[in-house]
Amino acid sequence: MHTPEGRYVRFGVREHGMVAVSVGLFANGGMRHYCATFLPFLPFFGNCAAAIRVSALSKMGIIYIFAHDSICLGEDGPTHQPIKTLESLHCLPNLHIWRPADSN
Repeated sequence: MHTPEGRYVRFGVREHGMVAVSVGLFANGGMRHYCATFLPFLPFFGNCAAAIRVSALSKMGIIYIFAHDSICLGEDGPTHQPIKTLESLHCLPNLHIWRPADSN
């Protein structure tokens, strides 16, 4: 492909659909890909978190990118402060988490 057209699927605010399609693509073809959303929105889409759990437990090689983990988003109120979200992701087996701001 000489152009990036057709390489991206834009789901909008449909995190569960995004993760479910990613799991289906990997399960059927083994294609390594990524899906991305904002970390503060993960707790509100419970099905998204469940699909991430399924893919982690199934040892699927999907790359999840969660951006803006409450850096400069706290002024938007408690819905944009994912205090327990990162810890709940750390509890999943086969899910590796890298944070560029993490001292560890």
